Amino acid sequence: MKGPVMNRRDALKTIAILAAGASGSVLLPGGWRMAYAAGDEGDAKILRVQNDEDITNLDPANRSGWYDEMVMFAVYSGLCQYKSGTQWGWQLDAAETLEQVSPLTIHFKLKPGILWSGNFGEMTAEDVKYSYERFLDPKLSAIYASDWEALDHVEVTGTYEGIIHLKHPFSPLFTSTLPHASGLIICKKAVEAAKDKKIGTDPLACSGPYRIGNWAPREKLTLVRNDKWHGPATYYDQIQLLPIGDLNTAEIAFEAGDLDMTKINLSAVAKYQGGGNATLTLRPALAYTWLGMNVDHPKLKDIRVRRAIQQAINVPEVLDAAFGGTVKPAYGLVPPPLAGARSKNIYPYAVDTAKDLLKQAGVTGLQLRLDFSTSSDINTIAQVIQAQLAEIGITLHINQMDGAAFVAAGQQAAGDAWKDSQLRITTFTTAPDPSWVTAWFTCSQVGIWNTQRTCDKSWDQLNSAAAVEEDAAKRAAMYVQLQDKLEETGAYVFLYHGSNAWVTPTSIKGAWTPDGQWALFREVKPA
Repeated sequence: MKGPVMNRRDALKTIAILAAGASGSVLLPGGWRMAYAAGDEGDAKILRVQNDEDITNLDPANRSGWYDEMVMFAVYSGLCQYKSGTQWGWQLDAAETLEQVSPLTIHFKLKPGILWSGNFGEMTAEDVKYSYERFLDPKLSAIYASDWEALDHVEVTGTYEGIIHLKHPFSPLFTSTLPHASGLIICKKAVEAAKDKKIGTDPLACSGPYRIGNWAPREKLTLVRNDKWHGPATYYDQIQLLPIGDLNTAEIAFEAGDLDMTKINLSAVAKYQGGGNATLTLRPALAYTWLGMNVDHPKLKDIRVRRAIQQAINVPEVLDAAFGGTVKPAYGLVPPPLAGARSKNIYPYAVDTAKDLLKQAGVTGLQLRLDFSTSSDINTIAQVIQAQLAEIGITLHINQMDGAAFVAAGQQAAGDAWKDSQLRITTFTTAPDPSWVTAWFTCSQVGIWNTQRTCDKSWDQLNSAAAVEEDAAKRAAMYVQLQDKLEETGAYVFLYHGSNAWVTPTSIKGAWTPDGQWALFREVKPA
């Protein structure tokens, strides 16, 4: 599927004219609409940022992805938060002190005087208890319940103090739970006062430096200063997030002066490496992109068919076509340098073997559909895979989808579209712990994020054991074994981990997590 075609020069001209003119909006390539309201912002200091998708859910327990999390880190506080820069680490946020006093107990003390927006009063240890224990409430069906799987309870010992009690040691606690979005604190009073006691796209109460201002779905989300915030001062009065999944479109808007921060395609990195009026920030991504197969689809139930697809895809050739040799192949889901990153595949490219497997399966004239979200880089990848599968007699139909539609097509809660899903190219981002990589491929995630629908109880048991293993070498070996088992299903073709590339004007000093996945708006300021 292709969006509207527009000559690059004409597009730049159109955007620039509309941006300088009266209030209105413009439909950009890919179907995204950028809204402009000239003259209504006065002297406000505004940062305009590309977001990969529109917000979907701002509940820490049920968020959809990094496009939600980038907003959540601006409107909520956690006991701690990730540091910006190139090295992973955490720093105190709402907590005045945070200390693991034993393998099973973590003491915290909140900073007094943190106020919730909406007149919900002061943040207390009761909010911390409520925020974390709700992950274990079966009625909530928290998507990210595994982040707090080790939690027994939170003991409140004072207005601002408490103790987090664990059932067993949990290695990822300070790497991918507390500093991440699952460690963010929500307002108990606000949630309990809500009609359905749920958080959706309205956070209900904010404790960070920003709160939700105006939101025009699919057009623009505006964050404004939270007047209850008394933490370190931020520079910008407003953060305007524009949901532009097509990075070519975002780059056009940046060059026209209508975005201040945007991701760009990796294929565009060379263009900005020379400096000029833009600053390029390139970070190794804690991400993984793979081709997955729906094992429940009638055409893909035979493992010989899936294995044939696995071994017919020449990943280095695919990546060379898409990225010109700048991106290395992945050998699993766990990105280096995390513990458990693999160095080779069990079933490497072997086109003759792939042909033999299809012959053994008695399959000829097979036609399949490959779904993926809006991305010119992924589109190139899909076309190369299409040509490679044609060599073994498989006709591949390429289906490029809007980001929200792509996500919905893999999830059972969205209807029956998943039944028609066959092949999908997906990118997940992760935190600096391998447990966050494998959490989405369990039996409990089938029909949610496990769109391959692979399910093995012994795999789940090994995955749970790996999360609590304290010996580093044993833990790394367990994650290698987990990935070996996924490859054995035939449902996975590991593609790449890649990098995150952002451009900003030279007048802005950006701030990101070390993998470049999220902009940290609290720290963005003039250069």
